[in-house]
Amino acid sequence: MSAQPPGDDRPRTLVVHHRSGIGDLIWHVPYLRAIAAASRGGRVTLLARPSCRAPDLLAGEPAIDEVIEYDYRPRRSESRRGRDDGLRGFLRMAAILRSRRFDRVYVFSSRIRYALLAWLAGIPRRSGFGFSRAQRFGLNAGPYIRRHRGEGNWVYPEATDFARAHGFVDRPLLPRIEVPQALLEEACGRLASLPVARVALVIGTSEPRKDWGVANFTRLAQALLDRGFGVLVLGGPAEAEAADRILAGLRSPDRAIAICRASVLQSGAALKCCDLCIGNDTGALNLAAAVGVRCLGLFGTTRALRHDPQIEAIEAPAMQAIVLQEVLRRVDAMQAPAASEAGISSA
Repeated sequence: MSAQPPGDDRPRTLVVHHRSGIGDLIWHVPYLRAIAAASRGGRVTLLARPSCRAPDLLAGEPAIDEVIEYDYRPRRSESRRGRDDGLRGFLRMAAILRSRRFDRVYVFSSRIRYALLAWLAGIPRRSGFGFSRAQRFGLNAGPYIRRHRGEGNWVYPEATDFARAHGFVDRPLLPRIEVPQALLEEACGRLASLPVARVALVIGTSEPRKDWGVANFTRLAQALLDRGFGVLVLGGPAEAEAADRILAGLRSPDRAIAICRASVLQSGAALKCCDLCIGNDTGALNLAAAVGVRCLGLFGTTRALRHDPQIEAIEAPAMQAIVLQEVLRRVDAMQAPAASEAGISSA
């Protein structure tokens, strides 16, 4: 935790991010910045779950003073027990927070657990979503908000409503992230052998039900190569084998490359070197939009994302109901002006 500037009497602020996904955290970034602007030193401390990769994603973010990882109830796919599970972990985390002597906390969640954690940590002012009277137990500083009842994913609208209710913003702010120049130069150098018009395929997913599958991505990659595009197959270390299978199924693998690194910011740099991103409902899709790349998201089992104009959606009752021809039709429509200038075929 960095030293606070003398004479700054703004409150020391803790922000709690409950959601587990990288994309979920990306949606909250503009509101973290807004709260930080009204906090001691222009920075906040963030409490977040390990799976959202906050230390990596926010490594260069000036609004973040410190990230404290709360390892509570890991995703089922991780097959492990969290370090902070159970009463002992709860008390351990409360002691860590108490040592920081925060003046206030903003909980981007309706979970009572975080309000109790903040109360036990001695944080005087405690604000959270508080959808119901029962969910306000442990909170003491409104205003509270209502659940999102509209179309699309609910996480970003509720985060926006909470930030607006407390006066940090007066309108929705789009999630945007800056990629360090050194990482961008490294990534673009690695992709330099590909054609200038590049499409990224993000194949990762937190749940099998959201995965379009290796076979579909292989057919899509080949069709893009046939149109003259270079193809980046992007995932994390867990997708390395799937990425290799996709490349092995291509007739022109020299115009495709796979990057499956652990670093979120390195992935963001590689995405920024592309013109279009297509993929599952996953963190990398939101990362691509946040670094300024147009995206086509495949939504077969989850609500489509509608908050960011960078993301267009293909919706279907199931992932396997999304057909290649429809994806290609949408790609052609999205890429028509750029493809015409670059001499890319849409046939």
